Amino acid sequence: MSDVDLFDLGDHLAVVPDPRERRGVRHRLCSILMIAAAAVCAGARSFTAIGEWAADAPQQVLARLAARLDPHRGRYVPPDEATLRRTLQRVDAEAVDAAICAWLQERLARENPPRPDEGPAVQIAVDGKTLRGTCRPDGGGGVHLLAALDCGTGTVLAQTQTASKGGEVAGFIPLLERIDLSGAVVTADALHTTADHARYLHTRDADYIFIVKENRRYLRSKLTSLPWPATPGHTSTDLGRGRSEHRAIQTLPVPEGVRFPHAAQAFRLYRHVTHTTGKTHTETVLGITSLATTPPQLAQHIRDHWHIENKLHWVRDVTYGEDTSRIRTGTAPRVMAGLRNLATSALRLAGHTNIAAGLRHHARNHTRPLTLLGIT
Repeated sequence: MSDVDLFDLGDHLAVVPDPRERRGVRHRLCSILMIAAAAVCAGARSFTAIGEWAADAPQQVLARLAARLDPHRGRYVPPDEATLRRTLQRVDAEAVDAAICAWLQERLARENPPRPDEGPAVQIAVDGKTLRGTCRPDGGGGVHLLAALDCGTGTVLAQTQTASKGGEVAGFIPLLERIDLSGAVVTADALHTTADHARYLHTRDADYIFIVKENRRYLRSKLTSLPWPATPGHTSTDLGRGRSEHRAIQTLPVPEGVRFPHAAQAFRLYRHVTHTTGKTHTETVLGITSLATTPPQLAQHIRDHWHIENKLHWVRDVTYGEDTSRIRTGTAPRVMAGLRNLATSALRLAGHTNIAAGLRHHARNHTRPLTLLGIT
C-alpha cells in the first residue's frame, strides 16, 4: 500500500485544540504533534530525544511534518525541546487520544476489513494501567489509563483517563462508546462484572466474557454451587517461557436461579503451572458469558484477553520504559502514553511482531516513521 492510500494522521491531529495564546506562536500544534509521533515511532522516550530527532531531520522530512518555514533563511525549522515539552504538557490529552485512536480505527478497517465468514468474532480487551512514574512517593495518586485493544491485531482502539483503578467502572461505557462493537466479544477483569455493563454491551450488539470474584459474592456463590464435579471439560497444555501450563475449562448453561443480564453460560477454568525451578501454582477462576460457544473457543478468548498486557502494557513498560519515565507534568504523561499506543499499534499493523526491532528499523531512517504513519 502506498503512502497516498493511507489516511493522513495530520488530518486527525489538526482538530486538536491549541492551548496556547495565538500571539507569539511560531510552530503549529499539528506539526508539533506529528513530529512527536514520528520521533516516538523511532524509539524516542523523552522530550530530549524527540527534540534531538527533530533537530536531525532532513529538510524534506520537516516539510512533510509541516514544520515552520523560516522566510529569512528559506529553511524549515523544527521546534526545540523546550517548545515541545511546554506544548505537550498543556495540550488536551483527551483530544489527542481521540485523534490517534480515530486514525488507528480507520487504518485497521482499511487494512483488516471484517470478514464474518472467516474465523471467530473480533475480540476487544479492556484493561487499565497506572503510570508508576507519576505516582507519589507513597505509591498513591498517579495517572491511570483505561484502554481497549483489538486482540487480533494488537491495535489500541480507545483510551481514556480515570481517577484510579476503582474509577475504571465509570470509564468503561464512555471508553467503548468510541468503538464499533457490532458482533464483537468484549473481555474484562472482575472489576467490570456488573449488570449495567452486560446490558450496555447487549444494546451495542456485543457479547461479554466476565470473570466473577468476591466483589460479586452472590453471583460467585451461585456459580460455585453448580455441579462442576460431574461436568466434563476441555483440557490443554502449553510449554514455553520456562514453564508448563495445564488448563481445564468446564461450561454449563446458566440456570434460572442465576440472575445476570443476557448470560448464556457459566464457566470454571482451572490452571496448574509448573516452572522449570520446580515451583508450582494453581488457580481456579469462575466466570460468566453471553456467548453460546464451545469450551475450546471460550478458553481461547480468555487466553487472548491477556494480549492487552503482553502486546501493550508490557511493551510500554519494557521497550519504552514507561514506568521509569520522569515525564510527570500536566497532560504530558498521558500524551506520551497515547503516542506509544500509536507507535506500537502502527508497527503491528505494518507487520512488525518484535516492537523493539521495529523501532530500531524506523530509527535508522527519518522517512520510515512518516511512511508508517501515512504522513504524506
